[in-house]
Amino acid sequence: MREAVIDFLDQFGEDADALRWTATDLFGAHPTVGVIRVDYCSGLMINARRVEAIGDIWVRYGNLTFRRDRPERPVGVGGRAVGYR
Repeated sequence: MREAVIDFLDQFGEDADALRWTATDLFGAHPTVGVIRVDYCSGLMINARRVEAIGDIWVRYGNLTFRRDRPERPVGVGGRAVGYR
């Protein structure tokens, strides 16, 4: 997952900033159990695949797309808040 995140930042970091993606949008997870609760996971925390494209409300990994505008999606906390290092 670390390599996929580094690759994302190298390839799409400036675009993500311009599209107003936040750290919580990209690196969020459940505040107490982390990535075990996938419904709380944000764009880069749902799997270790490399991102292929990014848009204003979505991140695409081949046939999988994360959408940050999904109604009633629980919002996680940033990675450091759940102890990721």
